[in-house]
Amino acid sequence: MVTKPMQYLGLGLALLASDLSLLLLTLNCLSWMDILHMDLTFMEQAAETIFAKQWQLYFQTATLAWLMLVLISAVKSDGSVGASVDENKEETKEKKYSNGGAVMKSISIVVLTLLTPHVLKPHRHRHPILRRSLISTQSTLVINNQHHDGGGVDSVNTNDKATVTSSSVTRQELVFSVDNMTCGGCGSHVRNLVEANLNQQQQEQSSSSSSMSIDKVAVDWRAGVLSIYGGDLKEFVDQSVIIEILKKEGYPTSFLYVN
Repeated sequence: MVTKPMQYLGLGLALLASDLSLLLLTLNCLSWMDILHMDLTFMEQAAETIFAKQWQLYFQTATLAWLMLVLISAVKSDGSVGASVDENKEETKEKKYSNGGAVMKSISIVVLTLLTPHVLKPHRHRHPILRRSLISTQSTLVINNQHHDGGGVDSVNTNDKATVTSSSVTRQELVFSVDNMTCGGCGSHVRNLVEANLNQQQQEQSSSSSSMSIDKVAVDWRAGVLSIYGGDLKEFVDQSVIIEILKKEGYPTSFLYVN
């Protein structure tokens, strides 16, 4: 039988092995629907650390060991229940089904958690929430931005379904100053507004020859700074629209510089 501590251990290992993707996806969805706004900076930094130091292999190995242990325990438990002398056979049968159902439920949750980043990655261009929940992809893109000057770099164009190489795409960072952000919830709300507008701008330009791509939107609510990472941003992103949207929501915004 799988105990509660054993279930929590398996889920925790699976989350760490998958860069916290399922947890971030859940919290980001709640934020996008204006149900719960949280400062996810700490979780995102933790996921980036796991990815950067390549700790996933250790957590993945530990998760597989957990799965094997649970399966072995389930087999032994079923064997002991079946071998025990019990006058009420119906009760014994019900107990076996109950134990088997608990084991399958625990294994399914852990496997789903492990597979979350692999399921989301091919569809990350479809919605900002998916991109935001894939920390490993964001980290790779930002590292590419830091190690390459304009042209000849690998970029993820959110208008396409695959990673493309384009010598004409320049990796850029647009930096804005945003006032009146007093907590992590404000930062989350600002990021939702900006990502929704950027997604709309991309859809409007999808039929044109626009090479704009959005890699990541980051908000530091303490410093009052909004950063947009991507390709050919200065040429194709309408900064005035972003400034106007945030201003209407009570966040006076001004453009600082492009990096």
